[in-house]
Amino acid sequence: MKQLHAIVNFDTKSHTITTFLSAIKKEIHMAILVVEGAKFIVTVDPQRRVIRDGAIAIDGMKIADVGKSSDIKRKYPRAETIDAKNKLVMPGLFDCHAHSYQNMIRGMAFVFPRRQRGTFILTPTLRLQGVYTPEDAKASMALVCLEYIKSGIIGFCDWGINLRYKFDGLAETVERSGIRGVLGKSVMENPDLGSAKNVIYEGLIEDKDECIRDTIRVIEKWNGAADGRIKVWFGPRSVGALNVETYKELTRLAKEYKVGITFHLAEMSELDTGHIWNAYGMSPVEFMKSVGWVGPNVSLNHCCWLTGIDLKILMETGTNVVHCPGGGLDTKVQDMLQMGINVALGCDGGHNVNDIFSAMKAEQALQNRLPRRDLTILYPEELIEMGTINGARALMWEKETGSIEKGKSADIILIDLNKPSLVPMLNPVNDIPARVLGSDVDTVIVNGKILMENRVVKTMDEAKVIREARTRAEQVRQRAGHEIEWHWKRV
Repeated sequence: MKQLHAIVNFDTKSHTITTFLSAIKKEIHMAILVVEGAKFIVTVDPQRRVIRDGAIAIDGMKIADVGKSSDIKRKYPRAETIDAKNKLVMPGLFDCHAHSYQNMIRGMAFVFPRRQRGTFILTPTLRLQGVYTPEDAKASMALVCLEYIKSGIIGFCDWGINLRYKFDGLAETVERSGIRGVLGKSVMENPDLGSAKNVIYEGLIEDKDECIRDTIRVIEKWNGAADGRIKVWFGPRSVGALNVETYKELTRLAKEYKVGITFHLAEMSELDTGHIWNAYGMSPVEFMKSVGWVGPNVSLNHCCWLTGIDLKILMETGTNVVHCPGGGLDTKVQDMLQMGINVALGCDGGHNVNDIFSAMKAEQALQNRLPRRDLTILYPEELIEMGTINGARALMWEKETGSIEKGKSADIILIDLNKPSLVPMLNPVNDIPARVLGSDVDTVIVNGKILMENRVVKTMDEAKVIREARTRAEQVRQRAGHEIEWHWKRV
């Protein structure tokens, strides 16, 4: 190939050389990797094709071709191959609402001690996060990236990255992992959460102006980095932490820097939703519209206590909703989908597992429960869309990823169907939300790079990540003076 470059540089204007290069490209078809022999390819393309005995040709970071295995193999006879026999291929998944810094304190965070009933539920969580060092935050980020890869999640949106965590180290961790990350930088000026005053732990209190300066700095450094895999958004603290003029200032900055906003909204009935009504005399999304926080670059997380007026505004403005069913809180997901509102899924950090397949199951259970008892209220097709193309759209990546189409980024996962729980598989669209788990994912490819194959992660030292997270978690617990409550006898 070096010799070929030398020939080209000798006379770049030569028509003969141009013809020669075209012939070479046509001969080798420029595809370096073909995933072949898949039992099913669930493309989630505009036609929603499901290809039996399918194959995907990958050229660098992009999908070069999709079709039947026989056709793809004939076109690309010399390409390197991945055998997808007895595997299901689909787009990689998106977790559109994450708290990366909470993953290392699972088992401590959001486990509410019985002796403290009636106290503020976030107190132990905030205290633990408030003693983090930058290295602790990096270890927690590495842990979540590893779990994402092992679960088939190829992109995520992190909310509320505090100044004390040191953004650059987290971005470097995401870059090395190979997955996509929208990193939401925290902004706050009041230590409040809705109507609860002075509840933010002292170690997490930030200065508004310093937050904004640092967010602009990391936008200029990291937004669009790692071949476009990293984005930087504003991830301001929840309702009560900002004054109205600051909301409007962030609207202006998001527009100026062409970035998004990820924000908690209407998660709790009285604490935040009631605060908006009492403080501003508006419904939650009416307030968001009044400060400019609506539109395709805005993802509103949770949205469990909205009115019909709120849904109308979401529909008219193209604002995204991220529902996190793992928290057990219902929302009007089916109404939103029927109105054309883009709804994606989130795992929400905390005490949850990072598994979008599990989130699909939880979403279906929530939507089908009493009082509706309508098993057709949320179809499996919609659940798959929420975890793939809707997630990509919520993070403004729908033109690059979220479906398996020629010209899009090669972001795909392979699911091993040689599992007792996945036999037989006759219609993968019905079966994916019902039976597939993150642990069934065999191979993960992002931007054409193999991140995991045969469940072996290639971009991270799995044993080292787990060992460091386990050690640092105990150090954080001790530093915070957090005691684990037991009610069964320890021996």
